[in-house]
Amino acid sequence: MSIGWQRAIGYDDTMPAKTIQETRAALKNGEITSVELVETALNTAAARADLNIFAHLAAEKALEAARNADAHPSKGALHGIPITIKDLFNVAGMPTQAGTRAMLPAAFQNPSLHAQAVQHLVDAGAILLGKTNMHEIALGITGENLWTGDVQNPLAPDRQAGGSSSGSAAAVAADIGFASLGSDTGGSVRIPASFCGVVGFKPTFGWIPLTGALHLSTTCDHAGAITRSVQDAHTMLEVLAHRNLPLHQLQHLRGIRLGVPVRFLEGRLGTTVRQAFNTLLEQCRQAGAEIIEINPEHLELANTCYTPIVRTEAAYIHQAALEQNPAGFSALVRPALENGATITARDYLTAREQRRQVRSGLEQTLRQVDALILPTAPLAAPPRGTQEVELESGKRSHRNAFIELTVPFSLVGVPTLSIPFTQDNGLPVGLQIVTARGEDTTALELGWWVERQQVKE
Repeated sequence: MSIGWQRAIGYDDTMPAKTIQETRAALKNGEITSVELVETALNTAAARADLNIFAHLAAEKALEAARNADAHPSKGALHGIPITIKDLFNVAGMPTQAGTRAMLPAAFQNPSLHAQAVQHLVDAGAILLGKTNMHEIALGITGENLWTGDVQNPLAPDRQAGGSSSGSAAAVAADIGFASLGSDTGGSVRIPASFCGVVGFKPTFGWIPLTGALHLSTTCDHAGAITRSVQDAHTMLEVLAHRNLPLHQLQHLRGIRLGVPVRFLEGRLGTTVRQAFNTLLEQCRQAGAEIIEINPEHLELANTCYTPIVRTEAAYIHQAALEQNPAGFSALVRPALENGATITARDYLTAREQRRQVRSGLEQTLRQVDALILPTAPLAAPPRGTQEVELESGKRSHRNAFIELTVPFSLVGVPTLSIPFTQDNGLPVGLQIVTARGEDTTALELGWWVERQQVKE
């Protein structure tokens, strides 16, 4: 569980879940073995099989890898640490299905090589528990899937786990592995992280390679990690991005300039989340931060241009399957793909120009502040099957209500962290911390400060 969320669901926060670094130290000192870690994860997976987390559980391979890790200790940052992988990344010897019955491109049929990001994890010593269920072909944010069944939220099984990295977030929230590799096109790491009360980080576009991962949109796709804590998100980022990124743990926010997109947020939050966000802003002020109202130029265009870009590119990626066996796509995603196939070149290029305007306006704003902050979601995870939600402005479609807050930052490729910061009807809601391209550690440092406040409360 995210360290900041443990109290709200009855965990003893005087004994927080160990971070990856703490667990690596325990492994080195002989206090625990990798086999014990993997066995614990597998036992939890069996006990929580009702959550429908796994597309493919590689129990024997994981135990074999754990025995080898115990016999041959190394200095890898993830040596002996069990993790999971979203089922759109190729893992050698495991099927890639991406939550669909449709034919996938040839590179994803019987993969013999790891996706590059997965290889980075393996090279760092990670133990792969298996592949997690997801919203079909990553085209959705609920985690509901007609082919594989819905992933259930570990905190409330009648609620959505979020998507499209639904199984990844549920696995981490259920303590099945220390982290999960996911992907984020319009919120697919951050929304499930918010729904399940864990940390989700979408880094700067291109920092984590997507070779060997099934694309949804080459313009917007990011790989990212879902973890228990900000420190673990940092560890995963260094491994996945192959970068040394020193992290400073902030004790206060003096001199920090935090931008709030006040006009953009009007009418887009639920009442409880609005009140909690205002309380957090006051906490930040008291800690020394300067809160600045910002209104990035053209930000409202983000959700206008996102859909034609993503649907056009998704239809192109899945063109062969759409032509040969469209019934392989479920009724939840097939209409969107078919719509993408009809979008004209003029409309696609218009959307690309609008994206350029959004990017220019947001980048200009981010040069004026250290970070932009806003809720990840307007509400906590809604019940599965929800079509509409109630916001300050009235009823909104489920899709629009949730992706409007997350889409702008994957559309333009800036690093964005989601960290639990409040609860709504007893369930978690995340806060987004957005920074300029390449300023990934700033987002993590500010997230570490927010996380510490949750533990103190």
